[in-house]
Amino acid sequence: MSHDDFCKCTFGEFESIWKAWREMTEGQNRDTWERARTIAAIIIQPHVRKRITPKQLLPMPWDKKRQRIRNEAPDLTPEEKRKRFEEVVLKLGDEMNI
Repeated sequence: MSHDDFCKCTFGEFESIWKAWREMTEGQNRDTWERARTIAAIIIQPHVRKRITPKQLLPMPWDKKRQRIRNEAPDLTPEEKRKRFEEVVLKLGDEMNI
């Protein structure tokens, strides 16, 4: 990004560009690590008795992150879900009328 482009960006535009760049670099880094652990699992497999997956051999932070997100979601009853939905509708209705 040139200096002129940077100076012309609004905060929102810059934030979007930064997020896209960060996701791209994290994706490239993750891809490299995924390849490395797959190769490591293939290489070590003949030397272990049980089948081993790349995730078992070399757990990565993003493996646990997915599990945490799923486990942290509260289990709501249908009545609680309905109540939350109604609260959101009321909040959006108030903002829409402004």
